Amino acid sequence: MIVTIATFEESGDQLEEGMRHVQEEVVPSIRGAVGLRAAYWLVDRGAGKRLSVTVWNDPNAPAAAMPGVMASIKRLRGEAGRTEPQRSPDRSERFEVFAEVEAES
Repeated sequence: MIVTIATFEESGDQLEEGMRHVQEEVVPSIRGAVGLRAAYWLVDRGAGKRLSVTVWNDPNAPAAAMPGVMASIKRLRGEAGRTEPQRSPDRSERFEVFAEVEAES
């Protein structure tokens, strides 16, 4: 299992635009991506920081899924009349999961 973490350091309008982008463009585009186990988007408004955390079943899944996800995001942005590209993360990291605890049913 692989986890990717993208960090965005933003303030004010950038932070709000980033959250809108995730809710309206990223979530619909990544939902159902092959190999995606889970995804979480976190915000610390006081610190002006957002995190995008994705959990993938295997190391090749993110690279295989992202071209389709990015095409969908581009299409949704175009349909909404947004011509400016969304800003890139300030930092991207990738981790291998070596231990896990799941909630008991």
